[in-house]
Amino acid sequence: MAELKFSDKEIREGAGLGALSYIFFLWILVFLFQKDNKFAHYHARQGLVIFVGEVIFAFLAVLFGSLFSKLGMLLFFILSLVGIYNALTGKPVKIPLVSDIAAKLVI
Repeated sequence: MAELKFSDKEIREGAGLGALSYIFFLWILVFLFQKDNKFAHYHARQGLVIFVGEVIFAFLAVLFGSLFSKLGMLLFFILSLVGIYNALTGKPVKIPLVSDIAAKLVI
């Protein structure tokens, strides 16, 4: 697996919106305002995958109950915190499963 490389300028300019990408649907801001920033796109794709997971989990929680919902939301909250931390510190750390799915997205 190739290591991801981003320029210092990309990291500096994309860190803020990259971090916001992990909060609900705010990943769309990167695609609107940071069209050429690969670092921000890297985090936005992961944010999108987490968002879709949250929506699916919320739907399943309606079917299976509140404990399922609480565990799922806790998981996605932790994944989002990890992503925010990585974006703000300029790290392209891969989140297990999320990064694999995000890498296959064509946006």
